[in-house]
Amino acid sequence: MRLRFAEDRRTLFWAFVLLPSAPVLAFAVPAATPWLIPWILYLSYCSGVLAHNHNHSGVFVGRRSNTLYAAWLSLFYGFPIFAWIPTHNQNHHRYLNGMGDATRTTRHSSRDTLLAALTYPLASAIWQSRGIAAYAWEARKRPARLRRVLLETTVLLGGHGLLLALALGLHGPALGAWVYAISVGMPAVLATYFMMFTNYVQHVDCDPASADDHSRNFTSPTWNWFVFDNGLHTVHHEHPGVHWSQYRALHEARAARIAPHLNQRSLFAYLMNTYVLQRRPLRREPALHC
Repeated sequence: MRLRFAEDRRTLFWAFVLLPSAPVLAFAVPAATPWLIPWILYLSYCSGVLAHNHNHSGVFVGRRSNTLYAAWLSLFYGFPIFAWIPTHNQNHHRYLNGMGDATRTTRHSSRDTLLAALTYPLASAIWQSRGIAAYAWEARKRPARLRRVLLETTVLLGGHGLLLALALGLHGPALGAWVYAISVGMPAVLATYFMMFTNYVQHVDCDPASADDHSRNFTSPTWNWFVFDNGLHTVHHEHPGVHWSQYRALHEARAARIAPHLNQRSLFAYLMNTYVLQRRPLRREPALHC
C-alpha cells in the first residue's frame, strides 16, 4: 500500500484514525455523544473532502489498495464514492456550472438566497440520481467497474447494518439507535449534503464562461489546512488531476487574475455576510498586470 504523495500520510490519519474516532467514542461512552456533535460534523465534512480528493487523485499506487480505500471511505461518506465519476468528473468538470451541467446553480434558482443555498443540495441529489443509476447499470458490461460498484455498496450497507446491530447490542434499542443515528447515520447523511452545499457557494453567481472567474475560493490557510485545501477551487477546475497538496502554490500564482470578490478569506464569514447580514462582497475587476 505505497502512497503516491507523502502528504497523504495526513489523509490516512484522518481516514483511519479520526473518521472512526467519533463512533468509537460514542459507542463507548453514550453520554458523551451530544458533546461530540461538533467533532462529528467536522469529520462528516472531511469524509466528503477525502472522497473527492481520492476520486481525482488516487491515494495509493496500486489499484487494489485504491479500491479498498474507496470502499472504506464510502462507509463514512454515506454513499458509494464511484458516484463522483458520472456526476462530478464526467459532468460538472466538463460543463463547469454552465449549460449541460446537471447540477448548475441556475437550474435550481435564478436568485442566490439562503433558501436556495439550503435546498440546492436536495435538488442536486435528484438531478444526479439518473447519471449515477446509468453508470451503475452500465457496470454490468465492465467487470472491474462492477466489482467496484458492488464492493462499495456492500461495505456501505453491510457496515452500517453491523454498526447499528452493535449499537443496539451494547446499549439496547432506544439508546443504541440514538447513538448510531448521531455518530454514524447523521454524518453519513450530511456528508453528501455538505459537498453539494460547498459546490453551490463555490459556483453561484460566478461566470462559467470565464477562464478565471468560474469559481469562488475561500483562501484562509488555517481553514484549508483542516480541509486539505478544499477551499481553493479555481485551480482545482483548471487542474482536476493535480494532487490537493499543490493547490496552494497554483492558487497563489493565479490569484491576481481572479476577480477579488471571488477570493474570499473565510467561508463562514462569507456565509454570514451573504445570507444573514445581506452584505454581499463588492464586485471588482482583478488587478491588471503588464
